[in-house]
Amino acid sequence: MEEINWIRVVAGLLLVLFLPGYTLIQAMFPRRGELDEEFDTLYRVTLGMAMSICVVILIGFVLGNPSLGNAPDWDGWSDGDKGYFQTFFVTASLATATLLFFGIGWFRGAYPWMANVHPSLARVPPGLRIESELAVAGKFIPAELIELQGLKHDRDNTKRKLKETETRKRIGSSMMKKYYEKNEKTLLADLADIDSRMAELDQALNRPGEGEGLSADVVLEESIDPGGESDDGE
Repeated sequence: MEEINWIRVVAGLLLVLFLPGYTLIQAMFPRRGELDEEFDTLYRVTLGMAMSICVVILIGFVLGNPSLGNAPDWDGWSDGDKGYFQTFFVTASLATATLLFFGIGWFRGAYPWMANVHPSLARVPPGLRIESELAVAGKFIPAELIELQGLKHDRDNTKRKLKETETRKRIGSSMMKKYYEKNEKTLLADLADIDSRMAELDQALNRPGEGEGLSADVVLEESIDPGGESDDGE
């Protein structure tokens, strides 16, 4: 019984102080790095706790409204002589809000791990939505094009991180400058890798057609003999 009580306490604390707000933040900011490039997870956790308190207060105001009248008398669940501000209705409201926020967050691509549950649950964050929707619609899209779109997004994020790192390096202490210098080198290396891969994909997607590029020179050399005459003998 004590173990069950502890489970109820932990579940209640999560439902009141964390889950509603965290899923709300995920729904509002589905893409990683939107809140902060370095401490995104920390921001999501702290803001999730703060927003959970706000959600609980709003639900409490609604359920505690006297105009709603008395709650139905469900034996063991609710007391018909009281209003809706009871444990069952508060728990049900918080659970419903959490599931609603989770569903919105999933739709906006905040939970890429859902693809491991079932491929049909895979959702792409905003920015890559067009390619994913076309693919779902049955339109053929080269894998290179989808990868290139993702690399463009990564490149923009890396450049933004690099700019923020340079700013923080200028205003930071000597110890922080060393940290940001190391971070800057890592970002520059990542940017070089992204540019290299984008160049490869661009070359693969834009192969020279017949009569163009180096392949045309090879065809032209084969069709003309060393004496300057063509294969047709003209």
